[in-house]
Amino acid sequence: MTPHLRLLATLTASMTLSGCILDDIPIGTGYAAKYMCSGLWVSGLNEARLRDDFIAPQISPLPLIWKIEIDERQQTVTVRDRLFGSRNAKTAYYREGIGCTLTHDTSLADLDRQAPVNLITPQTDYHAPWPAGEASIDRLRSDIDYPLLDESIGLAFAEPESSVRNTLSVAVAYQGELIAERYDDDVNAASPLLSWSMAKTITSTAAGLIYDRGDLHPNDTAPVSAWAGTDKATVTLRHLLQMSAGLDWNEAAQGNDPDQGFGLFEVPDMAGYYASQSLTAEPGTVFNYSTGASNLIASMVQDKVGGSLEDYYRFIQQALFLPLNIHSAVIEFDTTGQPVGGAFHYLTTRDWARLGQLYLNRGNWNGEQLLSEDWINQTLTPSAANPLYGYQIWLNTDQGFWPQLPASTYAFRGFQGQIVMMIPEHELVLVRTGVTFNNEGASSTSDPAGIEALALGVISALPAE
Repeated sequence: MTPHLRLLATLTASMTLSGCILDDIPIGTGYAAKYMCSGLWVSGLNEARLRDDFIAPQISPLPLIWKIEIDERQQTVTVRDRLFGSRNAKTAYYREGIGCTLTHDTSLADLDRQAPVNLITPQTDYHAPWPAGEASIDRLRSDIDYPLLDESIGLAFAEPESSVRNTLSVAVAYQGELIAERYDDDVNAASPLLSWSMAKTITSTAAGLIYDRGDLHPNDTAPVSAWAGTDKATVTLRHLLQMSAGLDWNEAAQGNDPDQGFGLFEVPDMAGYYASQSLTAEPGTVFNYSTGASNLIASMVQDKVGGSLEDYYRFIQQALFLPLNIHSAVIEFDTTGQPVGGAFHYLTTRDWARLGQLYLNRGNWNGEQLLSEDWINQTLTPSAANPLYGYQIWLNTDQGFWPQLPASTYAFRGFQGQIVMMIPEHELVLVRTGVTFNNEGASSTSDPAGIEALALGVISALPAE
């Protein structure tokens, strides 16, 4: 057997034992190209740490044979494998203001034609305190136990024996005031960080803004032309928001039939991929967590605001982010120019906290109702298919998610331990980002990132009720 064939046999066995198969290689190269591209040029992370600590462990054993090519001039990242050459190669392309997109053989010139003609460049106030501006925390409150608060946050950055935590940032807002924040060495308060599935709550918020205008209602049937006259014609926006549309979907990144991995890294039209899935359950009856559903919701919102990438970019910036003094937000798009509503949003930790504060304020911001209380109430109502889920947001109904936290706790949650948690009883918003491994997925109640312990520690440092 030649060395080439021996390597192939070894890798095949390794991939099979690790739950990965050779069909996962193109998903892995897509994951690596997209993650590296956004990590470099959106988040500004260190290349070696991105490659070795954040990307490689997630797609092992592909790094044994991958080849990464970074073109600083074109701002592209191409990842291929050394066994099959260009067959599984994936290229991600960075465009200012809208982040990175996998090209899927679309030319860079064609992708450039999708981009906004003029980017929105708001002026940041570095003198005003959060949430109005970006001034550093310089006021210590006499009613907060800061040593205990700092200790609790410090524990969130500690590495336990059971998992690799890789905490990147923590921020705490109490009574509408930023009282603490901490960052890993590679990031700071100005670093836009990856949402993973926290993006889903932004997508739901965008749908709420359209609902408040009277242009979209949860009871409306989903406006998908291909569904007309089929068994999917009864699927509503509410079904999609509550992850109970009934479409066949496997929220897995690799392995057998990995719809999430295939839908994010292998197809140019992410919403269309989800819409093409067959109906396997009566809409509204079965909870099936699906990034594809969120991508379809975002596409529906995009159609309501004009239909183009630029239309959605301007809508979400002007209707949501700018009123909240959010200046860092980068929403990424698929190859066809549709927003990736289920995964690829980047905001600074402070800006994630601003979104959390909007929800804690029940949609009100500085006296203006940016998002109706009606929509907030609907969002936080447990769904029939899963009482721990509302509209693209996780709930602690009957303390089913975080047993030691109040039942009214709710959160944006994302893969690898991303969270924006709201605890109304304590007037608290808690943000944690990181790259935690041994995470069982968004539907799991496991907590390798130590979120509940962090929240309890922060609460213990607040004034007694």
